[in-house]
Amino acid sequence: TSEMSVKRMNTVLERHHRVFAEELGECNKAKARLVLKHGATPVFRPKRPVPYAALPIVEHELARLQESGVIEPVNFSEWAAPIVIVKKPNGNIRLCADYSTGLNEALEAHQYPLPLPEDLFAKLNGGRYFAKLDLSDAYLQIPVAEECKQYLTINTHKGLFRYNRLPFGVKTAPSIFQQIMDAMLQDITGTAAYLDDILIMGVDQADLEKKLDLVLTRIGDFGFRLRAEKCDFHLQQVRYLGFIVDKDGRRPDPDNIEAIKTMPPPTDVPTLRSFLGMVSHYGVFLPDLHRLRA
Repeated sequence: TSEMSVKRMNTVLERHHRVFAEELGECNKAKARLVLKHGATPVFRPKRPVPYAALPIVEHELARLQESGVIEPVNFSEWAAPIVIVKKPNGNIRLCADYSTGLNEALEAHQYPLPLPEDLFAKLNGGRYFAKLDLSDAYLQIPVAEECKQYLTINTHKGLFRYNRLPFGVKTAPSIFQQIMDAMLQDITGTAAYLDDILIMGVDQADLEKKLDLVLTRIGDFGFRLRAEKCDFHLQQVRYLGFIVDKDGRRPDPDNIEAIKTMPPPTDVPTLRSFLGMVSHYGVFLPDLHRLRA
């Protein structure tokens, strides 16, 4: 019965309660390494003014990041990036370093590809039940190699701080993170990870429970933590990468189709590119798409 399966699922979750702990996780299997291009020279940018009303919020966030070991104060650095304040949907703020001011240009690419949606959906084929997991502050769970921390210095009204963890906004962060996710899940069938979104499928509820148990074990072994309120464990259909996936396969997410329908007609090359990008995401459902592109 479904009541039985809920009980069994709760037993699995209780067994792995530590991966849902409030503290920030720290990956113990890999460190982020940043490689500079040959001949790259340090770039030190001045701090940007913070609106007076936002100062207490920024100071509180700097203190929180320091307390959790994400950043630490330094007195000198050859590298520094200014900060930007991004408002999250829940009203909190996220402090981001603006690495477009120098560091990103100086970094060598991290040659590891992000997965193609086609390949991820192939892994979910045949699933009738799904679980969706979300890593909290995903990149910040990846420690940075000691010799690379200096590149990640930020310049604030409270002085210089350097990151001990991988921050959002570093050009190579998605590839570094994806490589770690793929290594973590590589031998567990029926799992798909696109950055910090992990999906698990089961052909039945018992299969889903077994795979979830394996994945949560692996997440715990790697030192990661999940955000419980963003995870779902009893899904018969799931939204993923602009599609809805269920036992019948996948179909475009109606919300996205509505967005395409209500898009104003393209007026120049950038808006045309944006339109074609949205449409070709669903190319597999549009056999005549090549005519539109031609």
